[in-house]
Amino acid sequence: MTTRVLGIDLHDAGRDGVYRVDPDDPVTLVGDAQRAGLPLARVDLDGCRDEATARQRIAAQAGLAPAAAGSWADLDAALRADAEAGHVLLFDHAVAFCHAAPEAYAASRRALESMARDWHARGVPFFVFMAFPDSETGDAAVDA
Repeated sequence: MTTRVLGIDLHDAGRDGVYRVDPDDPVTLVGDAQRAGLPLARVDLDGCRDEATARQRIAAQAGLAPAAAGSWADLDAALRADAEAGHVLLFDHAVAFCHAAPEAYAASRRALESMARDWHARGVPFFVFMAFPDSETGDAAVDA
C-alpha cells in the first residue's frame, strides 16, 4: 500500500525512517496505514518537554503497557512484540515539542531513527511521520 502523502510503499522496509509531513496529511496517513494493514499510533506531542513523556505518550497511544515507556529499548521491544508485521507512528504537534524542548526532541528523533534502522535490518516496516507546519516542513519527503 503506497501512501498518497509521500508516495512511499508502507510495506517497503527499505524506506523506513522519520519523515516530516504537513499537518493536513495525517488523515490521509491514517487511512493509508489502515489499508496497508499496519497498526498506527497517533501521538500528540503538544506540551511534551522530555523524552520520558514522549515515550509514555507513544506507549499509551500504541496500547502498550506503561512499562514499555521505561526506555527507548523497552518501547522498541514492546512495539516489536505488539506487531511483528510493522508499525506506523504519527506525531501531531511535533513542532511544539521541537520548540519547547529542542534537545529532548533531537534525542527522541535520534532514538526513533535508530529504531527504524533496526527494523529495516530485519526487513520490517517502521515509519514515523511528524507533522510540522508548512513553513517548517520544507520538502515533506526529507527526514525530520
